[in-house]
Amino acid sequence: MNAEVQGNNTWGKFSAFRVLGDHEPMPGFRLVMQFAPRAEAVARLLELRARQTDPLDSELARLTVRAGIGLLQSHNVSFAYANAEEVVVLIRQDAVARMGSSLAVYEQLLSMYSARLAVLLGEELVAHGHIFEFPDLGIARRAFVAAQEWLEEATPGRSSRRLGSQMRGQGQPFHAAMIETVDAQMQLLRGAGVDLDGLPHWWWRGIAARFRSDGGVELYDDVPHGPDFAALVTDV
Repeated sequence: MNAEVQGNNTWGKFSAFRVLGDHEPMPGFRLVMQFAPRAEAVARLLELRARQTDPLDSELARLTVRAGIGLLQSHNVSFAYANAEEVVVLIRQDAVARMGSSLAVYEQLLSMYSARLAVLLGEELVAHGHIFEFPDLGIARRAFVAAQEWLEEATPGRSSRRLGSQMRGQGQPFHAAMIETVDAQMQLLRGAGVDLDGLPHWWWRGIAARFRSDGGVELYDDVPHGPDFAALVTDV
């Protein structure tokens, strides 16, 4: 995949759990769905906005996170983990029965995510997604942790790619070979005045939200790491 538009590749580790087409979950199994704007569409939007935004376009990133967390309003999601690249949601156990099929749940959430992106950004941003069926909540939690671990590990690369798109939008030369190594990524970012260590916590680890048993919503903008993060992934 082109390094300039590369997305989260950790989902390949869970390909055995991926559901293709409509499917009724097996008893006790848990559905997790992942949605993301098309990387090439994000790159194009970064270019278009480059002359009016800060390095990395923090507003675009924040609005993408808001669109993801907003999927809780569908009432088919019990937990949502959103970041500047994607949103991962745990589907409520009663959602498929209420909606008629897992595909109906997926289509509702994808449509809702795309619509929220369009409203918040004032620009259509094509999104796509995947359905995963895990044998139990414990394995589903591993998927959420893996998504967060990728986000942290990929921060220099994904940040430098965003900056590269902005450079092109400003008429400056940029190509993938300029960020082939972590050192090159860091050098490009420093040259634009971006201090990765100074970026907000959510840029590194994302934001999570879940329903409480009383129907309220808990928002976590200081998401923990590893087992502590996994423990947040719960049902209504």
